[in-house]
Amino acid sequence: MGFGLATAPFADTDDESFFFPSDQHLRALEFMGHSLWTNARLGVVTADHGCGKSLLIKRLLNDLDERIVAAAIQRENVPARDFLQEILRQFGFALEETDKTDRRRCLERFMSHQASMGRICLLVVENPQAMHPSVLEELRSLAAAEVDGVRVLKVLLIGQPSLNLVLESPRMAELVSAKAPRFSLGPLTEDQTAAYVAHRLRAAGAANPDALMPYTLMAHIHACSGGVPARINKLCARALAWAASEGAPLVTTSALDHATEELGWQYKRPVAPLALTDDIAAPAAAPAPRGKLVITMQGLPDREVTLEGGRILVGRGEEADVSIDSVFVSRYHALIVHDNGQDLLLDLGSTNGLVVNSRRILRRALRHRDLIQVGPARVMYFNEHAAATAQPDPGETICFARPGFPHAAGEEEAGALLAFGRLDTSG
Repeated sequence: MGFGLATAPFADTDDESFFFPSDQHLRALEFMGHSLWTNARLGVVTADHGCGKSLLIKRLLNDLDERIVAAAIQRENVPARDFLQEILRQFGFALEETDKTDRRRCLERFMSHQASMGRICLLVVENPQAMHPSVLEELRSLAAAEVDGVRVLKVLLIGQPSLNLVLESPRMAELVSAKAPRFSLGPLTEDQTAAYVAHRLRAAGAANPDALMPYTLMAHIHACSGGVPARINKLCARALAWAASEGAPLVTTSALDHATEELGWQYKRPVAPLALTDDIAAPAAAPAPRGKLVITMQGLPDREVTLEGGRILVGRGEEADVSIDSVFVSRYHALIVHDNGQDLLLDLGSTNGLVVNSRRILRRALRHRDLIQVGPARVMYFNEHAAATAQPDPGETICFARPGFPHAAGEEEAGALLAFGRLDTSG
């Protein structure tokens, strides 16, 4: 692969290690989990092409437990009969093409049986806006199936924005009411684009992403890609190829310009601002003080880490900036991103999660004296500047405990709704 990488960092892949937990994607997962575990029988997620819908579906399905029987249809050009047969196959049926069994009736009986066993049947359909009307008719009929007046199928529709036009058609009115919950997944911001590129490079084996694709290139990458992950992947892959052809040890401005031109995309480099006068330079703004982490293990001081640079990786591997050697810490456990003067803590899909001030979180803008639990390590965040400028974080995302996890202080024991599909239904 070159550049010390074990695999292509920007290839189209379903490998979960390449999933980047942006604020938008975590909120989309939370929305899908909420749709599954509440009375809503349908949820709709829309996003532009290339925003990572397929990885979202895989992430959701991998986190479901034995109470859910799930099928995911991700083929657009599928005939109605094959649509039903594929659902049956994923539900565990093996029907031959020549089998004359009424597939819809078979599915309805199966879903009724699962409902009687206390299980939920889930059907995830990607890009239904591109499917044939006969397939949508089968979907509508399945979603309407009832046992004792209760719907027996949960449906998640994930597609491009034009999906909303399809769902607003008179024929689909029975399936989608005006109050059906919907979520729109947006592109990445410039800072998220930088974190995304670094995450993909690390997942591919890069020990120092900044040394391979410098942070100074990120404004160019974001401007050309619009923050759409698929476009970021395409541009970065071409830039890496150009850097390799030039024999450069890293992606240069020249390589990125060549890649942009090859793809036919537009980018205008920003013009440096003029000085205020010929004799008096504008005073440089004093940089905001950076935070530090004080780490203790088993109650004993371990080390202090000053947060420098744009991204700090926390994990078990040697490539981590903050390495914690414990089986309870994932290789890529968490990321601290410096964004607009704040340090944002992001869970990278770790096995055992993050606890901040006794609450399990997926994302948080860190504040002075926040206490972070990472496996056996207690990590105290110090930054008095963060205390002075602290504002409510509208993007903070809480994750409630999964079965087998000990409850953190303040978590409800019953009736707690979980971001990724865990619910105590006793209430």
